[in-house]
Amino acid sequence: MLRIPECGRYVSQEPANIATHLLGHPLATFRRQTCAFLLDLLLLSLVFGTIFTSLTLMNINEGDPTLIPRIRARMSGAAPADSSAFGKLALDILTLVEERVPLALDCDLSELVAARDLEGLSRESLDNNLMVSLTSGATRVDTEQILLGSDFLLGRYGSFLGWGAFFVAWFTLWSRLLQGRTPGKAVFGLEAVKLDGKPLSWWDAFSRSAGNGASAGTLLLGYFEAIWHPNRQAVHDRISNTVVVRRKQA
Repeated sequence: MLRIPECGRYVSQEPANIATHLLGHPLATFRRQTCAFLLDLLLLSLVFGTIFTSLTLMNINEGDPTLIPRIRARMSGAAPADSSAFGKLALDILTLVEERVPLALDCDLSELVAARDLEGLSRESLDNNLMVSLTSGATRVDTEQILLGSDFLLGRYGSFLGWGAFFVAWFTLWSRLLQGRTPGKAVFGLEAVKLDGKPLSWWDAFSRSAGNGASAGTLLLGYFEAIWHPNRQAVHDRISNTVVVRRKQA
């Protein structure tokens, strides 16, 4: 039978305890916290973008290894400019879309793609004016453009690679391994510490990272709370019972 530990039966002062060695320690200014966070976001975006691009190229090459070289040739002007060459390229893109995201095409267009009917596609206005673009939403196709979303670009990799999950994993990993520091905090001489003085656990690092959603979800007011809070705590700091301080010089 599951037993509730004694420490969880009654209200205690544990969450409000502040380690004596932290009292009087210099807090990180809001400006430094912001600069460190923006630097972390920049590094995160570079890493995420690299992984996203690599997986996209890998995923598309698995479907049609010639597709990306032909798109590059078309964009650079090295490929023939005649409509038949472009029509075949558009048809191959639509074929891959049909395989990966079948609901993106309507029934008529799906039948034309399955029959590889270039003349039929031309009648549907899928000619040299067709634009291929990226979108943050789902893949969709109309007579003027093909909007490719992550469901097409990433394929099976899209089920585990998302900006939100990557954000939380990134900050959780750095905060736990460097005990309250991230690359941005390290550059600006900051660290997040537990108010009770205990080492930052995996759960603490995760709750602080995931708590950024609460800070952002309040129209960013959760971040700006660090301006007027006595201990410069944002919402995600209060969720994880942490505070950002200036790191002591060795």
